Amino acid sequence: MRFPIRRLLLFGALIALCGLVFGTDAAAQCALCRSSVPQALAKNLNIAVIVLLVPPVTIFSAIFYIAFKNRKG
Repeated sequence: MRFPIRRLLLFGALIALCGLVFGTDAAAQCALCRSSVPQALAKNLNIAVIVLLVPPVTIFSAIFYIAFKNRKG
């Protein structure tokens, strides 16, 4: 029964990896930040926003995984 869960997680990770590799540049900053930051720093700002997004997503995923693993019934 654990094999389908591993297959699903692997498939999800593969989809996420493809999205990161083949995705286009996302406009992560708001319009005000975009107008006030020079174009040379805009890419670094986008990367900073994505880096700040990683810890909350990781924590949420860990809580969801633990709750799913320990579910009753």
